[in-house]
Amino acid sequence: MKRFKIRYILLIILFCVLAFNEGNRTLCRRFFELRKLKMDIVSAKRQKEILNKRIYYLENEPSYIERMVRSELNVLSSGEIEYRFSVKNDS
Repeated sequence: MKRFKIRYILLIILFCVLAFNEGNRTLCRRFFELRKLKMDIVSAKRQKEILNKRIYYLENEPSYIERMVRSELNVLSSGEIEYRFSVKNDS
């Protein structure tokens, strides 16, 4: 029974030393900051791949340019008819 109490006391002392030590708190803060920065790097790499793919298609595929203009700028070519549907709410 005495060993059991000594273990708890030692664990509490160890926790207090680790928790109230400025170096350990800084280390934990830096660890989470590093983790966030690594996730930002992965996100930036994914976005770079997407943009590189778009650049490739813009340079090599004429139909891609037309599709981008139609989707982003809502442009119609000559002779096309735009249909719009209105929805009535019966509330």
